[in-house]
Amino acid sequence: MFKEQLKLNQPFVSGFLESALIPGKEKLANAYLLTGNNTIDMYFLALETARILNCSHKTENCACNNCQWIRQNRHPAVITISPIDYIHANKDGKPKTVITIDQARFLKKALSVSSQYHRVIVFTDAKEGKEYESKAEQLWGNYKDFIAPPVLENSNSERESWLPLPLSYKTFHSEPANALLKIIEEPPPRVTFFFFTKDKEDMISTIVSRSQAISLKYNPENYIEDQVFENFFGNFPPNSAAEGILYSEKLIELAKENSLTLEEAINRLERYLILQIRQASGNKEYCLRLINQVKSIQKALIELKSYVNPQAVADSLAISLASRR
Repeated sequence: MFKEQLKLNQPFVSGFLESALIPGKEKLANAYLLTGNNTIDMYFLALETARILNCSHKTENCACNNCQWIRQNRHPAVITISPIDYIHANKDGKPKTVITIDQARFLKKALSVSSQYHRVIVFTDAKEGKEYESKAEQLWGNYKDFIAPPVLENSNSERESWLPLPLSYKTFHSEPANALLKIIEEPPPRVTFFFFTKDKEDMISTIVSRSQAISLKYNPENYIEDQVFENFFGNFPPNSAAEGILYSEKLIELAKENSLTLEEAINRLERYLILQIRQASGNKEYCLRLINQVKSIQKALIELKSYVNPQAVADSLAISLASRR
């Protein structure tokens, strides 16, 4: 049922969802929590699920109106909720940095109206802008004619730089999440929710407990959120304590350039190392060294939360990482 490319990229999750979409024997969960770094594949899975559920002929290469409309991401059966999408649900009509309570209220109102379609609701973080154009062109180019970014209300313009990103508790707070708990637990007929996140720990626990979690295959080329850190990580870790001090200054500078707190930058450094561990799981010695470096990072995060001077934390972390090469 799913496209062959998706089956090759994500064999486990595509097979898992296909088994839940057998016509006449559908056994979909109310909500799915997709975890990993490959949010493009997550989006593909959600839209393909919507297409299959609403397809007139239930075939892979169907060209019925529903299938074409969903591939263009213009179908009312697919609603994408992110800080920068469905901005008409926000009172001032402007994109936000978090999913808002107004968006939750909008969604509840929209789902209170019955529909002839099986609606799929996608919750994701998202970014768009000139700094994302090259990455968006690369990733969306792999899915040309299969899926497309969502179209904003009253707009037919293409969103060439739009990219889905994993949610976290920082972008999906407890207030809007809790406002949706009842409708997620007992949704109207023919409604399925998808939440995208790197890890279950990044999502509010009340959403996790009401969703079926599925881990996707990691793809290092799609680690979009940390794109700005690629060159920085190329020289990781520092070779000496003296180099470590310079390294810490670069880390602080990079955080400022990308409007990040030092804590957020160090969190990204930790995620980078965890990804390296997953990719090199067969190299025990290398993984142990990375694990020790992760411990240094976790110590630095505790110090920041204890209000230790950020510069001192960065310097101490860089020196510690140099000693753990």
